[in-house]
Amino acid sequence: MVSIMNIALLFLLAGCILIYLITRYEKKNKNEVEDILRANKNVPPLFMLRSAELKVNAIKSSLNNPATLALAGKDEVTRMQKELDTLIDGYKDREITLAVYYSKLGALLISVNDLKGVPAEAELS
Repeated sequence: MVSIMNIALLFLLAGCILIYLITRYEKKNKNEVEDILRANKNVPPLFMLRSAELKVNAIKSSLNNPATLALAGKDEVTRMQKELDTLIDGYKDREITLAVYYSKLGALLISVNDLKGVPAEAELS
C-alpha cells in the first residue's frame, strides 16, 4: 500500500513539474511572437508591393513604346507620365498609403491599356 502511494505521489509530482515546464515554455513563446508582431507592424505587404512594382514597370514600358505615342498622341502620353511620376513621388514621400497607391496604379494601367487599344478583358491585375 505504501509503495502504491509512493508511486502515485511520484507521478503527481512529475505531472506538476511537467505542467509547470509547459506553461513556462508557452509564456516564453507567446512573448517572442508578440515581439515579432510588434516589430513587423509597419512593414508593408510584400506581395502588394511587388505587384505595384510590376504595374509601374508595365506602365513605363507602355508609355515609352513608340506605338503608344503614335496611337494616343504626345499630350496624352505626357499627361499620364506626369500622373505616374506624381503617384510615385506621393508614395515615396508617404503622402499616400500602399493601398491607395496600388489602386491608383491599377486605374492608370487600365487607362494606358485603353490608349493602346487593349481590351479590358485581357488585363491582369
